Amino acid sequence: MIDDVLPGGGFLVANVPIGKIFSREHFSDTQKEFADVTTKFMQNEVIPKAEALEDKPLEGDLPVMVSLLREVGELGLLSVDLPEEHDGLGQDKSTASIIAEHLFGCPSFATTVGAHAGIGTLPISFFGTEEQKARWLPKLGTAELVSCYALTEPGAGSDALSGRTTAIAKEDGKHFLISGEKQFITNGAWADIAIVFAQVEGKYTAFIVELDSKGVSRGLEEKKMGIKGSSTTSLVFDEVEVPVENMLGKPGMAPQIALNILNLGRLKLGFGALGNCKYAIDLSLEYASTRKQFGQPIAYFDLQKGRLADMIANTFALDALAYRLSGDIDAALANLEKDDSYAKRTIDTFRAYALECAIVKVVGAETLQKLLNDGIRLHGGYGFLNEYKLEMLARDNVIDSIYEGTNDINRLTIFDGLARNILGGGFPFRQFMETIDADLRNGRICRLSAEGPLAAPIADCMAAKRVVAYTVNQALIQCGKGIKTEQQVMELVADMLIAVSKMDSTVARAQEIIGGKDAQRNSAAMAIADYVCRRGAQTITTNALDVLDSVVPQGQRKINQANLATLIGCLDRTVDIVRVRRIIADAAIEAGAYQF
Repeated sequence: MIDDVLPGGGFLVANVPIGKIFSREHFSDTQKEFADVTTKFMQNEVIPKAEALEDKPLEGDLPVMVSLLREVGELGLLSVDLPEEHDGLGQDKSTASIIAEHLFGCPSFATTVGAHAGIGTLPISFFGTEEQKARWLPKLGTAELVSCYALTEPGAGSDALSGRTTAIAKEDGKHFLISGEKQFITNGAWADIAIVFAQVEGKYTAFIVELDSKGVSRGLEEKKMGIKGSSTTSLVFDEVEVPVENMLGKPGMAPQIALNILNLGRLKLGFGALGNCKYAIDLSLEYASTRKQFGQPIAYFDLQKGRLADMIANTFALDALAYRLSGDIDAALANLEKDDSYAKRTIDTFRAYALECAIVKVVGAETLQKLLNDGIRLHGGYGFLNEYKLEMLARDNVIDSIYEGTNDINRLTIFDGLARNILGGGFPFRQFMETIDADLRNGRICRLSAEGPLAAPIADCMAAKRVVAYTVNQALIQCGKGIKTEQQVMELVADMLIAVSKMDSTVARAQEIIGGKDAQRNSAAMAIADYVCRRGAQTITTNALDVLDSVVPQGQRKINQANLATLIGCLDRTVDIVRVRRIIADAAIEAGAYQF
């Protein structure tokens, strides 16, 4: 194994990055201040209005949601990672991610902010001309103008780049006429501008379109399961005249703009889910500590301790995974020279981490989904009532596994990114496999040794990586180019890779914690590392067996199953998961809140 962790799945062949990841233990004073400001705004201004916002109330002629968006703009939270020369604060991506995490408690508001400040603004920041940036970014940073992102079309679904909207050049050479329909547009009812994608002579191209232009019409609000306080409409363009200078990038650049902005969106979604996980845990702990049955708070019942432990450990893993990624991206960006090609190389950096962004998105959406289900069960019948808030969060969470690419699509993205980097030599996978194969042939496979209080979880991670690498290698060898049609196999492998990344990041962050003076917190962090590694090993073992049974021909199955059994043997260790869950839950009950 190597020490350097390369993007695009390189963690699979690298040592556990002990002492090498960014985590909340390393937040600067400025970052802590942004977290505090955002939290106070949500608690004081937004969460008390969360239920009312679902009816989209007005203050005069202005939607309350837009008023709140402008208040957030006044605090600098919309312009945190915009360039200073265009009235932004010029902060790093981790700081922007911290804000995304702390926009918890009202997903409708967080969705509105994300669609505006993320996918509605960053395309201009990254791909716009200096004139476009100077014109639009200062007003977007304050929400004087509200933006939206108009990519999806009726019938397109996950094939988002198949849009039929057209932009035809006028004879005057100064304008395009845009015609077509866009669907599921967040902020559609109240946006002032839109990033619109259209075909220009067969080249899919992006434009900045002012929505008060003649020929623009907005559909009715969609009737949704969740995020009801956000606006979701269609946008129809009927020969809308758009100046040539409003073209974003060059003709044909829409795929580059759309897909790279999606990487940013996926990262932010993971952080949004993280904030709501912690909020839901605190709500559940508060309820479980005060609700009494049979003479004691339900938090003290062993079954509920197990449920609380699941919620806490999985949230810890998401936290470690997400901030590790934002830190890695910031470290890569810090090495870029801020010259004329800085924006392009920034986008290239995000593209390099597309696999990891997809993992964070999937883990965020599904961790929150399971956690809310557990939280509602802990509340019993009260969890079904909107008075206890989890009901709204559960409805709102459903969309997390759908937008910014469904989780199914993201799993295919994870596998595709890994395969491309393996075949393209993006990280030393072949050398890693040569070592594994040689050790198998010579009977030298054993559980690798590690040191310190987290020695066992570290050894779990290293053993897990060998099992995953062996399985991936067999899938690529046996299926060849046909792997592209083996979507169930791709999904199984993606989930193995997700499990490894959670194990790796959790253990690395736990190491950051256990040197502290709080013995109970240290004990809980070590227990969480055991928990995540145990659950990850179970997923990896099951999926590896399923993949090999599917892809390996009958005549080769015996030797491959024997090799896999040897590798899995190094991953198998005894973990008293019941005891581990009690340790995690007891620490949280004692603290009265999520303490990591």
